[in-house]
Amino acid sequence: MSTVDKMLIKGIRSFDPENKNVITFFKPLTLIVGHNGAGKTTIIECLKLSCTGELPPNARSGHSFIHDPKVAGETETKGQIKLRFKTAAGKDVVCIRSFQLTQKASKMEYKAIESVLQTLNPHTGEKVCLSYRCADMDREIPALMGVSKAILENVIFVHQDEANWPLQDPSTLKKKFDDIFSATRYTKALEVIKKLHKDQAQEIKAYKLKLEHLQTLKDAAYKLRESISQNQEKTESLKSQMQVLEKNIDDLDAKIHNAELTLKDLRKLEDQKSTKTAERSTLFKEQQRQYAALAEENEDTDEELMEWKTKFDERIMLLDNKIQKMGRNQQDLDEESSAYRRKLNKCTEEIGKLQRDAETLVMSKKDRDTAIERLFARLNLGSTPNSPFSDEVALNLTSQIEARLMELNKDLDEKKQSNDQKLKTAWDCYVGASERCNIAEAQKKAKLEIKCSVLKRLEETKSNRDSLEIQISDVNLSLLDEREKNMQVELDRKKKQLNERNHDEIIQQKQQEVFAIDQKIKVLSHERNLAANDAKERMELSIKKRELEDKKKQLKKIIEEYKGQD
Repeated sequence: MSTVDKMLIKGIRSFDPENKNVITFFKPLTLIVGHNGAGKTTIIECLKLSCTGELPPNARSGHSFIHDPKVAGETETKGQIKLRFKTAAGKDVVCIRSFQLTQKASKMEYKAIESVLQTLNPHTGEKVCLSYRCADMDREIPALMGVSKAILENVIFVHQDEANWPLQDPSTLKKKFDDIFSATRYTKALEVIKKLHKDQAQEIKAYKLKLEHLQTLKDAAYKLRESISQNQEKTESLKSQMQVLEKNIDDLDAKIHNAELTLKDLRKLEDQKSTKTAERSTLFKEQQRQYAALAEENEDTDEELMEWKTKFDERIMLLDNKIQKMGRNQQDLDEESSAYRRKLNKCTEEIGKLQRDAETLVMSKKDRDTAIERLFARLNLGSTPNSPFSDEVALNLTSQIEARLMELNKDLDEKKQSNDQKLKTAWDCYVGASERCNIAEAQKKAKLEIKCSVLKRLEETKSNRDSLEIQISDVNLSLLDEREKNMQVELDRKKKQLNERNHDEIIQQKQQEVFAIDQKIKVLSHERNLAANDAKERMELSIKKRELEDKKKQLKKIIEEYKGQD
């Protein structure tokens, strides 16, 4: 059996979007009590929405279901419902549904952000989160609970505005009962069974026809089997004859193969014989030609020829050594040339680097000169000599700028101190005036309360007078007139006392004082803004000064490098 354990609500209807409200459902029964508007129905609506995905009635497509952004004082509010329940199999599952309501220029926009199911991995014990679309989530949760969606909507988590659905019209009631008891599935199943019965009857007729056709085919098959058995006997006798003939053919093929091999060998021998005879004739002719070309016949002995041969070999070795030595010299020269090439490339790279450094130095000098001219024009320090500046001129100009900056810093500090003092005095005046204004307001309220009480008493006396006029026949008129005169005198005296105190003049005076203090505060805030602008300019000057010092260091470093190279 599936059970609900806990539910967290945040940002739904009157529930605060910043606070988490957790509701624990106890077993076997949980009672929810509270005043009207406390959120009892909201809990049931959240249960229904988290299980079925259906919004409650009169939710205006979710606009009135999420906490109103106007009430929260924001342009966007987010709502979330977390429901922890046990499935029908006893497994703990957490369902998370999140929503968002955004205040646009002319309308509200409702959106369901995400739907997540959290479970525990039984092997590792880690949380596993599966993100679903809303439609998949609406099907998945009733399946896990083992309860249909119709029962969850119309029986378990039915809304109080929809609790009278059994009294609706018959068509709606039938549809509800069909959904609850899944009657539509049974009717569909009966229709499917009838259709299957009809299809099977047609199939039986077709099979009967096939059976008659197969019976005729069976008779023909018996006849074919008898003819096949006779043909098999004939094929076996023919196979025995074919085997004898195949043996004879194999013997003849072997003999032919041996004859072909011997024929190939004979042809090879004939080809070799012809080639050898041709070689012999050519060699004989060459020998005769060389013998005829000899100027004189060498009559040296074999030993002398061997000596000549050894001397010739030694000479060849000496020439080989010389060739190897020359090759080694050539390799040395190639290595030296490659080393010189590398040195040449390195020198060209250094030259290019120095040229780039010189160009950057010139550019930095130009930037320095333009910065100095701009600062002189901004600080009204007079005219500057024609650029480019020399190092001495640049140092003199920067010293003038630094002196001017020190003067400006001093003026700024003095202005800050004076402004702080003025602001402090103005603030003291403002605090005193506000205190006096508060006292006057309190006195005014007290006087107004006294006036209201006097007016109430006056109304009471008037009512008493009216009641007494009804009984005027039993009362002495002279006494009433005298009493009325006394009351009128007392009323005039009270009004005169109230008019003599001049509350309106005091309030106007206090308002004038507050207005004067506001004007002083505006003047002081303007002066504070001017001081802030001066501080910003001072910061820019300090940055430019730091950049100038960096450029000086780079220039000095480059000059030292060039001096070292000289």
